Amino acid sequence: MDSTHPSQWLEAQHRRIDDGLKAALRGSASDAVLADALRLLQEHIHLEEAVLFPPLERAGLSMPIFVMQREHGQMWPLIETLLASGAAAAHEPGRELFQMLQIHNPKEEQILYRAADQLPQQTEDGALLRALQDARMPAGWACAMAPR
Repeated sequence: MDSTHPSQWLEAQHRRIDDGLKAALRGSASDAVLADALRLLQEHIHLEEAVLFPPLERAGLSMPIFVMQREHGQMWPLIETLLASGAAAAHEPGRELFQMLQIHNPKEEQILYRAADQLPQQTEDGALLRALQDARMPAGWACAMAPR
């Protein structure tokens, strides 16, 4: 993923996740394809919550971040269900997750990602994009509002 802005890099992840979920819903994806898309989604949520959201919150975007975290928390059990069940049982939870993403992703892209491109740590030296690219989700990590 060659890009110079956080928005480009994160939006490319959205497309890869969508493609994997769509393939699973069409029945043309193996368990591995679905699992790759779901793991990328988990990693993507981690990047947002651990790397992207803190500087955006300092920039005053607390309410949009809260909404995104709440939606992440609603998606998390669906992701775990799909990872446990595989592509053969993906239809209903997969459809629900895909529909949630079609509402969630445009809000992130239009509000938070555009704001991220303008943050000083991005515009001055590209540090935010590098931090996103370098971050790794710790084992056992769950999003802030995942059901416990």
